[in-house]
Amino acid sequence: MAESRRKIITLLFIGLVATSFPAIFVRLAEANALAISFYRNILASLFILPIVAVSLKKLSSYYGLIPKIVIASFFLAFHFYSWNASLKLTTVASSLVIVATQPIWSALLGALFLKEKISLRGLLSVLIALCGVCAIAFLDIGKGSENLLGDFLALVAAVFASAYLITGRSVRDKIPLPVWLFSLYFFSSMILLVICLLGGVPLYGFSKTTYLMFFLMALIPSFIGHSLLNYAVRFIEAYKVQLGLLLEPIVSTFLAFLIFSEKPHIFFYPAAVVSLFGVILGITENYGRKAKP
Repeated sequence: MAESRRKIITLLFIGLVATSFPAIFVRLAEANALAISFYRNILASLFILPIVAVSLKKLSSYYGLIPKIVIASFFLAFHFYSWNASLKLTTVASSLVIVATQPIWSALLGALFLKEKISLRGLLSVLIALCGVCAIAFLDIGKGSENLLGDFLALVAAVFASAYLITGRSVRDKIPLPVWLFSLYFFSSMILLVICLLGGVPLYGFSKTTYLMFFLMALIPSFIGHSLLNYAVRFIEAYKVQLGLLLEPIVSTFLAFLIFSEKPHIFFYPAAVVSLFGVILGITENYGRKAKP
């Protein structure tokens, strides 16, 4: 049992490291947020296709899960779109700290849909995290409406990410992980493709650097990172898995400073600490409870 848990934690850590780089890839990709989201998902589905190819004959046995697959695909598609759009409008630091509130929304959605209880301390953690988010948004007021819109989209992205992970947790015993991920990535890409075509969003004619960013986003954060997070969430509550995502704002903010010379406002740091404290407060509660005899 201990060895199995160690394996899950190790794979989770690898997944968390892999998900710490997409913000930089998005910034370097000179393309519309919808196009970035489409390529990330379609390429990720192609990466995982060889793994599920041997199970194609069994796909008919999962037809009953199509409604949940489609719903989760919408959540994932709009998570990527809103987050990619956020990164184009506000700072990497602001976007990532706000997106890092995902565990809070997972706890709330888990309580609502999976009947996982949330206590007074849990509700308090939500309020504290939101206070930090509001403080970050306040700092961005003077930077123009684009930054505020970017902050709002990051918050929307956090909710969508939590919704798709909660949906995945609800079917963990009903469908193999590779089949679930392939379906999720593929259907998400088709949803985004339709939106791109209807909206006249360009899907070709990009620079070599942009195509490389599409490839790296699909390979590292999606195929490796999100796949391992989805694996871990089958054994660990979604909001606990997302605790590790607090690593991303630290890594990506540092990289954004090195690559884009993007230095956050001095008051960003205390606001970020407040927001992340709220997240940690909510997550650590259950650890303490389980530790008691």
